[in-house]
This record gives sequence, structure tokens and C-alpha cells, in this order.
Amino acid sequence: MRLALPWALLLLLPLLKMVLDHFRKSGGAAVRFSSLASFKKVPPTLRLRFMPLLFWLQALALALLVFACAKPQLKDLTQGIPKEGIAIELVVDISSSMDISMPFRDSTMSRMEVTKQVVEQFAAERPNDLLGLITFARYADTVCPLTLGHDSLLYFIRDLEIESRPNEDGTAFGDAVTLAAARLKTAEERYAAAEGESLGYEIKSKVIILLTDGNNNCGRHLPMEGAALAKHWDIRLHTIAITDPPEMKTIQTPEGPVQIEQEPLVQERILEKMAETTGGIYRRATDDASLRDIYEEINAMETSEIETERYHTYKDVFQPFAAVGLLLLVGHAALTTTWLRRIP
Repeated sequence: MRLALPWALLLLLPLLKMVLDHFRKSGGAAVRFSSLASFKKVPPTLRLRFMPLLFWLQALALALLVFACAKPQLKDLTQGIPKEGIAIELVVDISSSMDISMPFRDSTMSRMEVTKQVVEQFAAERPNDLLGLITFARYADTVCPLTLGHDSLLYFIRDLEIESRPNEDGTAFGDAVTLAAARLKTAEERYAAAEGESLGYEIKSKVIILLTDGNNNCGRHLPMEGAALAKHWDIRLHTIAITDPPEMKTIQTPEGPVQIEQEPLVQERILEKMAETTGGIYRRATDDASLRDIYEEINAMETSEIETERYHTYKDVFQPFAAVGLLLLVGHAALTTTWLRRIP
């Protein structure tokens, strides 16, 4: 326990003087009488026995109120404020094709719902990092700015919905990557400017994780333009393509027919090139298990030594002392005006 306002205990000095004065006066006579021999034979009543307690009731009440004024506190929680970490923009496709079903355990679920579950789990495992959320269909939008308060981010992830307006449907991941890179660059400048303040936070590395299931077919920026901008600002880009299981084709070899995967689609080659340009990885997901594995791989890759500044929070506990002190004063006032009333 600690006292937030210890100087308030100086109010005990008048109380101490009151106690000393009480002891000085207790030995003196209030009324002079010729002889008390007759009174000594009379046994004291219960009322007389309790009469001296009035003073101590009042003194205890005042002491408790003074202690409450000093604001006693108990340590409530010890927390750490991260001082450095990784800034990650989660870029998620919400175009209409994300409504297509994909294998989910022993059943199926839309690509959008599977993505929400996996991205939410990834975000929950990065408590010390700046995380933001950008979605895109025909247009890219910042749904949640980069933040250390992940409760709001998780809410936005759970609330993601597929774009339902035909005039805004499409896939513009070139614009989305460009926007994500700009957000990371701005955040780095903002936190660098605040480094000398109490809320200083150093971004050790910047990362974009792009998830899409379509080909870039609209937008103002080409995918490689966004990748080039990310590389220029030292941002690593990881790309994930959600696709159907690859089709197999049979080729003849001297040892007989062999099945191999078909050539990757154009969009996959673009995504792979974008990741390679920035030093990131490209992966393909065909079901919920493979998608989780990809995010776990990225989670293991993007690590840094986290420096935290620890602080303590305290909870005020003056209320019980104040309540008991007030009750004692009320009791003192009630007794002095009724059962233990003095005349005069």
C-alpha cells in the first residue's frame, strides 16, 4: 500500500493536540463538592461506563478521515509499454470472388470467412506491433489505421464484409499495396518525431501482408509500382494468393507418364514477383490449413527484440476508510444527543 497524498497526514497534528488536551483535562474536577464519600457507594451505571468512549469514537473517526484524505492505494497492475516493434499493414481482398467456398476442415466456408478467422488469429499473436487493416475491391480503403490498441482492430476484422455494390467490385491490389506503403511511411515519420517524448515508439521494420484471390484488373497503380514503392521505403511485402487446388497435367517421360501442376496463373506470377522485389515471400493457399500455415510462417519470420517500458497502475482504496469514519461520526452524533447526552 502507498499514500498518494502523504502530506495530508499533517492533519493528524491537530488531532494529536486534541488527545493531549483530553488527558490534561481528565484529571481535573468539573464541579467542586464538599465530600464524595456518599457517591462512591453508588455503583456506576452502564451509561456512565460508556461515556468516556465518546471521545475515542470521535478521535478514531477523525483519524480514519485524515487517512482517507491521504488517498491510500494498492498496486493494481504492472504493464509494459512496447518501445519498439514491427509495423504491419494487413491488406485483405473483399471483392465478390471472396464469396467462393473453399475447404474448411471437414466442410466448406467462404474464402472471406476463413480469411477473417486466420487474420484475426495472426493479429492476436502480435501484441507489441503496430497493426493496421486495409481492404480493397475496386478501391482501396483504410479500415483501421496503424495502432497498438488491437481491440479495435480485431473488431474491424470480425466485421469485414464482401463488397456488394457491382459498381465498386473489382480487384485493385496495386492501389492497396501503394496505400499500405504510404501509411507505413507516414507512421514511421510520426513515431520518429515522437521518439523523444514519453510515447516514443521505434519501428524496427515495416511489413505488408497482401491477401487476394483475383487478378489486378482496375485501379490507378500497377502492382509492380506498389512493390517498387515498398522497396524504395524499405518495406517488405509478403503476398498470398487464395486459389483452387492446382490442376494437374500428364506428361510423357522416358520412365512413363508423370503428373505435374499446370503453369501458375498470371496473377500468381505477378504476386511472386512483387514479393521477390521487396525480399518477401509468395505463398498459395487452397484451404484453411494452408492459409494458417502461411500466416504462421510469416509470424515466425517477422520477429524483433521488443524493448518495453514497465509501469505500475494503482487502485484507490480510501473509500472504506472514509465510509467507516463517517459512520463513526454519525454514531457519535447520535449517542451524544440521545443515550449518552451530557447536561450541560
